[in-house]
Amino acid sequence: MGIVSRRFLWAIGFCLVVLIVTGIGFAQDQRSRKGGEISSQTTFRVPVNVVVVSATVTDKAGKPVTDLAAGDFRVYDDGKLQPIQTFALESYGPVEGESEPATSSKKSSSSVNAMRSRMISIIIDDLTMESAADLMRMTQSVTDFLMKETGPMDLVAVLSGSGNVQFPFSDDPQQLFQGVTAALKKLNFTTTLRSSCPKLTDITAWRIADGMHNYQVNFTDLITETMACLGLDASTPSAKQTAESFLRASASQQAQIDLYRTRNLMDTIRRHIRALRHFEGPKKIVLFSDGFLAEQGSTSAYQLQEVIDLALRSGIVMNSVNLRGLSYEAQDNDDMLAQESPLNQMAYETGGLFFHNDNNFYKGLKEVVRRQSYHYILSYGLPSQKSVGSYHHIKLEVTRPGLQVSYRKGYYTQKEELNYQNSKKEDILAALSGPGNMNEIPMTLAYNYSIEDDSTYAVSFVTNANVRGVQFPEEDSRRRNLISFVLVAFDEKGNYISGLEKSVDFRLLENSYLSLRDRGLTARVEIKLPQGTYKIKAVVRENTQGKVGSITKGIEIP
Repeated sequence: MGIVSRRFLWAIGFCLVVLIVTGIGFAQDQRSRKGGEISSQTTFRVPVNVVVVSATVTDKAGKPVTDLAAGDFRVYDDGKLQPIQTFALESYGPVEGESEPATSSKKSSSSVNAMRSRMISIIIDDLTMESAADLMRMTQSVTDFLMKETGPMDLVAVLSGSGNVQFPFSDDPQQLFQGVTAALKKLNFTTTLRSSCPKLTDITAWRIADGMHNYQVNFTDLITETMACLGLDASTPSAKQTAESFLRASASQQAQIDLYRTRNLMDTIRRHIRALRHFEGPKKIVLFSDGFLAEQGSTSAYQLQEVIDLALRSGIVMNSVNLRGLSYEAQDNDDMLAQESPLNQMAYETGGLFFHNDNNFYKGLKEVVRRQSYHYILSYGLPSQKSVGSYHHIKLEVTRPGLQVSYRKGYYTQKEELNYQNSKKEDILAALSGPGNMNEIPMTLAYNYSIEDDSTYAVSFVTNANVRGVQFPEEDSRRRNLISFVLVAFDEKGNYISGLEKSVDFRLLENSYLSLRDRGLTARVEIKLPQGTYKIKAVVRENTQGKVGSITKGIEIP
């Protein structure tokens, strides 16, 4: 789709809400289905009732241990032993021939992931990037990687935290190189609006603004520095009070800017993960970032855990490269550790790699992609008594002696349950702006057009969705599922032109269900377009499992 702006996402989101509420959308031909009924939109509750843990296990020599079973693990939630519900060994590694995989006495069925096409998403955190030198080194590293390291089993996409760059997945190295090189030129490093009077690190500004961590701040020195830079006479009775008020206001402004950037970055990553979760095969994200704050108890910490949890549920390994490398110029080690911690946490808790203290970013990319990793994915039911939005500790043990285990140490419970409407909208937005076509529900798209008037054409579209892989649970002797269609037209620059949406609540008798399963689900829609070239994207989403299919087609009218 090319570059997708935040304005586009807002417009599509607003469009979907309006269409859902007003009922505008696909033609009512579904009403004529034998045994089928169309009802009004229903809101379903989708509880977040499972905790997912990724664990890496090594022996005394540091080699991965790959022959463990669920019975070899013990998982505790706030000190209470939990029964393991699901268990699997996942393997991610280089394409065949690059390296030899570790041996195991038990072959995991998921080890075939190493032989399948890998999806590598490079996300550039241009929201926190401050150095032009870092931008140049990172750009060169990414383009070198695309030309020298990508193989026939690799699909690579590049996007930025701000949304200014969004290059969709491609397996053509030359196309990737040309497209990404042009896209990266649109990036500009950011001059952070940090306080200069007094000079504050991000962690110090956050501690002052937060109010609960003032005990960690040396106010005496900071107030003295503030009086000096403001030119205040320290002997004046009101000088200290004036300096302290100015200090707190400066810290609050700096903390709010940091919070805004982090929220936007987390939103970009979360939206990308929601799109990736509907693709099959090994998926890796590599985040290039200067680092950001996500102190425990903060809004950013909750957003970070939300991203990690979604990645774990989607089978995505997150990796991070610290763009500061060896040139970090923080005022103190405290700030450096605070900025690095979220990057390390994302990689550590999803089975990825944190590359830092090295200016060779190309080396970091190679290590991430070539790294052979094995990690266990297990889940247990979320204890029902968990309070909303609170943090809870995880402890994971391996019963076999002499082994080391790495895993996520805790999680935040959801502040609110996702209702069906919000979940559906997020999935559809992810499909419309996502990197390529989603294949969980195979689709076809055909069209024709006729002249409406001197400047407008009536364009008819017919989509067919193969629903053989979609579950229609039986309820009251009928097969049920709620299925939504969206069709959107974009111009050549990726700008939204027009779109329609329709939700159909199927309640099918068995014969009708079998007929639908055989012939697929067909929908027809007509939209008015002026003469021109367009990119059409059609999306279908079903409610039972949240599967999504999408298809993109370029058309020219007339």
